[in-house]
Amino acid sequence: MSSHRTPLLPAVFAGAAAAAAIVTWLYWEDPIGSKVKITQKLHRLPDGGFPVFGDLVSAAKNVNQIHDMGVEMFERTNNESFVMKLPFFEPIIFVNDPKIVEYILKTKFSVFEKGPIFRTRAQDVLGHGIFNSDGDQWKSQRKLAANIFNVKNFKDFVNQVFSSEMDVFSTVLAGHAAEGDVFDLQDLFFRFTFDSFTKIGFGINLGAMNAKESIPFMSAFDAAQTHVFMRMLTPLWELQERYLGTGAAHAAHVQTIRDFGHRIINEKRKIGREQENDLLALLMRVPGDDGKEPSDDRLVDYVLNFLIAGRDTTAQALSWTFFLLHKNPAALAALESEIASVLQGNSPSYDQIKNDMPYANAVFHEALRLYPSVPLEMKQANKTETLPCGTIVPKGAAVAWSPYGMGRTSAIWGDDAKEFKPERWLEMTKQPSPFDYPVFNAGPRVCLGKSMAELEGVYVLVEVARQFKIQVVNEKDVTYANSLTLPMRNGLKVKCTTL
Repeated sequence: MSSHRTPLLPAVFAGAAAAAAIVTWLYWEDPIGSKVKITQKLHRLPDGGFPVFGDLVSAAKNVNQIHDMGVEMFERTNNESFVMKLPFFEPIIFVNDPKIVEYILKTKFSVFEKGPIFRTRAQDVLGHGIFNSDGDQWKSQRKLAANIFNVKNFKDFVNQVFSSEMDVFSTVLAGHAAEGDVFDLQDLFFRFTFDSFTKIGFGINLGAMNAKESIPFMSAFDAAQTHVFMRMLTPLWELQERYLGTGAAHAAHVQTIRDFGHRIINEKRKIGREQENDLLALLMRVPGDDGKEPSDDRLVDYVLNFLIAGRDTTAQALSWTFFLLHKNPAALAALESEIASVLQGNSPSYDQIKNDMPYANAVFHEALRLYPSVPLEMKQANKTETLPCGTIVPKGAAVAWSPYGMGRTSAIWGDDAKEFKPERWLEMTKQPSPFDYPVFNAGPRVCLGKSMAELEGVYVLVEVARQFKIQVVNEKDVTYANSLTLPMRNGLKVKCTTL
């Protein structure tokens, strides 16, 4: 019997080899499953450019330091564009020139959209919210949100919300100081911004800072954002989640956070919304195209999108700021000197933060330069477009830029770009353009909460530094985690003492 089968083996091997050769030939330049072709010769990732698999191996190898990989690539290519090609994925062209970023975010705003690459991967978490929408959906939400972001409200936030929440925050810190224990300052910042923004944006006080246990929503929200980010690097992610069970935990996290969103909306309905002017009350009152008020599911989308903006970004910025001050004692001493001179033992007012504390503002902006809360941005072309550098972006391809990488680029910031140097902000003859410093995005989608985030960030920075000495105890373990934003992977473990 075996003698009849043996002659078949060479034929089987030959057929397999021929099939492999054909597949390799077909996908020599572009990985399998990629519908959009890049015909230009662009730089590729190191150890990338394999037939069939493209840059998958290189991306997987560098996944935990992906932002630094981008920095190294642009240093290697003298800031020229490079492309990343993954199987079953549209190619992503990375750029690092402020003029090109301006072209994408402003000049050709209508061409470069959020697009289906991001939207489909973030749909179950962000739904139709402002960060996951284009066109009229985005415009209507942005117009409503603009109503609460004005100078009068900022002054009210300092005098009321920020100061009252800071009292709670200081009490918690004082408790840790009295106990002499080690705690996670990043987690506490998350709780502070969570409480502050839910009060400002939704008119509801949730008391996260006083909770002794972990908060399921916050844990689930962080895990869900990490999962969405990893979808960006995972070929056939939908099939993997459906048939390999890799999406089960994520589905549970999504359920947790959306249940929380429904709870917020139900509580808001009980409180009443007709006379209130917080963001959620405004959103609940505005009818859609069908003349009806938004559904609860749509309102949940709005809540979760604005929570990312209001909770995550400022908390992360503060965490990186105190980490950098710990590593740079001269900068901390200069900050403490300004605080003592200007405040003389009192809490800061709105006018003092805006007009009398340039070094405190410089510290916060310098930390954001090196550790931007949104470290990587991406848009998708809805038609073929040629960038100012000559790079052709085919319809359906994505373009990406890294505020994290741009903040470390010497062509933009000088030879000391990688150093924490708040003084650079005081020495500038004019402030950098939002395209040189895109930490708050730029163009029509520039962050509406920019002024509020800056105000809250500097206010908390000054109040903590005025009252406490912070000592980081896990300096060697501090690095960023994979997420839509830039949290610390292992938190910021500190001890504090009262001044």
